[in-house]
Amino acid sequence: MSALLAWVVAASSLLAPARQHEELSTAITNRVEAEPPLFKGDEDRHRTAAFLVAIAFRESSLRAAAVGDHVKGKPTSFCAFQVNLPWGRKSAEGWTGQDLLEDPEKCVTTALHMLRISMRVCPQHPLAWYAAGPAGCESQRAQRISRDRMAIAQRLLRDVHVMDDRPQSSLFIDPRRGALDPALPRPRQFCGGA
Repeated sequence: MSALLAWVVAASSLLAPARQHEELSTAITNRVEAEPPLFKGDEDRHRTAAFLVAIAFRESSLRAAAVGDHVKGKPTSFCAFQVNLPWGRKSAEGWTGQDLLEDPEKCVTTALHMLRISMRVCPQHPLAWYAAGPAGCESQRAQRISRDRMAIAQRLLRDVHVMDDRPQSSLFIDPRRGALDPALPRPRQFCGGA
């Protein structure tokens, strides 16, 4: 497991501890490692990964097969990133909502493409266009959504720590701190009499 994948799984587990995160975390890691980062100076890709995890958490509670925003009884938003494809539209990559539900890599690819546009269109509120379309930069609601996702990403960057030389099974979440720490072996105590 790569260090970035271990970090994405740990970040996802912090936000939604009762879920299995390997499939979506692998898709996020694969796309983040394959494409240029969203942020300047993000050579290790942690900022990009944190932003994606934060968005997927708020959009779907990190559920790869989430379906939402129904219009006239039909779903219009698909996958962990709730990509809006109403009335049978396809993504810029040519994928349907069903394609995004069935393949988390396609979902992350589409979301990453949309995020690049959103960040270019509205750099002050990088998620506003993604959240509300062309009027997002001016929308107070979309600006709040953008600030919220950025704050979650910052929290993940601050609180999630994964040690590269330990297997993933040696990680745990300390509920008092809300962060991941390596599980340290406990010293053995001898309780017998002399």
